[in-house]
Amino acid sequence: MPSLTSFLHRHRRKFATAIGVAVTSYYAYRQVKLKFFEIGSQLSANLTSRENLRRRFEQNQQDASYTVAALLSSITDPIVCELPVEEVTDELQAKRGPHSQSSDAPSQSGGDDTNAETTSIASSSTITIIDVDTEAQQPKRTKKKLWNDLKIMAITRAVSLVYAIALLIFFTRLQLNMLGRQNYVKSVKAMTESYDHAADPDQRASEDQVIQNEVNRRFLTFSWWLLTRGWVRIVSNVREATETVFESVTPRTELGFDDLGGLIKRVRELVDAKNNNYVEILLPTNKEGEEFVLSNNPCSEQEFQSSSTKEQAIEPLLRALLDESTDLIESPNAKGVISGLVTQGFKLLLNSLQIKYFFLVYGGVQDEHDSRQKIVEFEEEKKVRLANILAGIVQQSHEMVVVNENANPYLSAMNCLPELRNFSAIVYSNFASDWKSMTD
Repeated sequence: MPSLTSFLHRHRRKFATAIGVAVTSYYAYRQVKLKFFEIGSQLSANLTSRENLRRRFEQNQQDASYTVAALLSSITDPIVCELPVEEVTDELQAKRGPHSQSSDAPSQSGGDDTNAETTSIASSSTITIIDVDTEAQQPKRTKKKLWNDLKIMAITRAVSLVYAIALLIFFTRLQLNMLGRQNYVKSVKAMTESYDHAADPDQRASEDQVIQNEVNRRFLTFSWWLLTRGWVRIVSNVREATETVFESVTPRTELGFDDLGGLIKRVRELVDAKNNNYVEILLPTNKEGEEFVLSNNPCSEQEFQSSSTKEQAIEPLLRALLDESTDLIESPNAKGVISGLVTQGFKLLLNSLQIKYFFLVYGGVQDEHDSRQKIVEFEEEKKVRLANILAGIVQQSHEMVVVNENANPYLSAMNCLPELRNFSAIVYSNFASDWKSMTD
């Protein structure tokens, strides 16, 4: 025992140092372990948050696509009725027969070809517009006048539909991504306040939700402007551009694919020059217009009809959404997206016409195991009469108004435009303004 005591006494500093190091190492290990688990938990929370954000964003884009399909007929039907190609075609068909080669026809030698082209357009015209009282119609137009009207109407309708669909897709994405972002920020704010003990939090949250739902509903109401007013300006601009470009192009004019593309490009340039401010097409630009939109879509909540306090709460929130919408529509990014959507529509239109009229398809087996294969070849020098091409343009107009996205290549292609998705992501991820407004 004395020897053990002596040993411990002689090495007491070493033992104290060892014990200190051991204790320090233990606590350091615990701190590192706690820090590791804290970082792991934070990373896991971040991953969960990002996945939740991504899932919400994807769902928002899908909802926007469904909304566009639901609203499509609301904007395409008035355009189709405004440009009744089918009525002109029926009147041309009525002129066939013994008197079809009268003096008002473009030329005696081409009468049969013109009648064939009329038949082709008629077979493509499957949309029923309205019943017309023939006795109340204007005096009958000459065949030449009918062909000119058909030319202008068919081209104006197709081009107007491209612009209308592009703007409908853009504005729907803009609205739903703004509201989707707002809902996401609101859910995050609710999570951060879940540990607070404010008085009557459930009642306050319920009141806030009612107000926010009404703000959202009124904001979505403003799509009514495009559906009832904006398309009128689109058609007016397109018709004027079409009459200017195609004035000297008769139905018997033979066009190559490059000629046709050049004419359509010129129409687009003139339309874009007039549509330099899309805000006027998508939203009312003055207080009277805004009040007019809201007056056509009255409040659905009874409490808002009698509560001036809640009305006052709605006004600044709605104003903020409308001001942000205007700023975004006027931004270079938005103009680029709209241009990309229109380009996509024209590309599909011209590609369809190219395949239908400017490709040679002739028999010639390429694979002995597939006798159905045919050689398809683009004939650069091929010329086609405009009257014949009009049938294809009318047919493409019919495809544009199909509500089902899977059966509507124009909807499908525009909805998948990368620039549109990128713009939607920018709008959806702009959390700063919403967070500030909710925390003030």
